[in-house]
Amino acid sequence: MAEVIPLKLSKSRALSVIRELAADTSKIVIVPHGHKRAGQRSITRRQIELCCQKGTIVEGPFLNVKGHWQTNLYRRAAGEEVTCAVVIDWATRLVVITVY
Repeated sequence: MAEVIPLKLSKSRALSVIRELAADTSKIVIVPHGHKRAGQRSITRRQIELCCQKGTIVEGPFLNVKGHWQTNLYRRAAGEEVTCAVVIDWATRLVVITVY
């Protein structure tokens, strides 16, 4: 049985869940809008994966309108900055909505 979505989620707990899921890159799903924005901004899948694996939370976590926990992750490496809006599909995967 799947885990129950918590009613409260701290930044540290959200970050540990995100890092645990992002360790397996097949659990990082990018929606079409995210692919489109990544292409427009020359952001690669690898940069998105690293943002999820090593980034810091700059906004959230908060419950979005669909009842999922959402956060913005930021990572700066080699002079490049990447921010990903990520939804935690609880205990199964990370859904990247957009990147900038």
